[in-house]
Amino acid sequence: MTEVLRIEGLRKSFGDLEVLSGIDLTVKKGQTIVIIGASGSGKSTMLRCVNFMEVPTAGRIYLETQAVGLENNGTVQYPENELAKLRARVGMVFQHFNLFPHMTALQNVMEGPRTVLKCDLEECQRRGKKYLKKVGLDWKADAFPSQLSGGQQQRIAIARALAMEPEIMLFDEATSALDPELVGEVLETMKELADEGMTMIIVTHELGFAYAVADKVLFLSEGRILEQGTPSEVLTYPKKDGTKNFLRGHGTFRLPEPQIE
Repeated sequence: MTEVLRIEGLRKSFGDLEVLSGIDLTVKKGQTIVIIGASGSGKSTMLRCVNFMEVPTAGRIYLETQAVGLENNGTVQYPENELAKLRARVGMVFQHFNLFPHMTALQNVMEGPRTVLKCDLEECQRRGKKYLKKVGLDWKADAFPSQLSGGQQQRIAIARALAMEPEIMLFDEATSALDPELVGEVLETMKELADEGMTMIIVTHELGFAYAVADKVLFLSEGRILEQGTPSEVLTYPKKDGTKNFLRGHGTFRLPEPQIE
């Protein structure tokens, strides 16, 4: 499989606090990587470094084997014009939806292609309608965010990210701000993307979802990858004590129902 993203020796500090302590990861096209770990383990910071909402303290990030940033005398600089191009290729969905309240669902989805990619109106509308339909909300095209449930707003946020037609999608606790009864519809949308071959890195506490969808699960602890492997290896038969303790604290999770032929 083609390499989409490679992270080498990623470190991130805030003052004297080192949040990421050397992350190495390669993501292949079509893979779904799920990251789990306790609060403060560095999960969200890792994602924010991948799309450069946070600038790494050390290490390099490669997008399709091309290093991001310009190295000069041992230091790496990140020109804003280069980062803008990268963010157009790396979609991100956050815990909070951050939709524009004065825009309809369709207008929210059209905004990125219009302002960032400078697409013409016809192309913006085509993308907007296409990705609203993909998340099952084309019938809500003219609704404003205040007229939508939390789950619907998050699906609109996913459509907005997809409308940029990125090479990889990042999800940072996309369901944690939702009421429990609304979580399923967002997870189902994400599962459909995985089934269609979208390359994704997902931070989540939904362990059953991780088991059903992930190609690889990473367990982060104190800014490091403590354990990684298939969902079965990490979630069912973990080797590290830190992973075992984390999973014990989350109790059991329901595995996907077996398919009956």
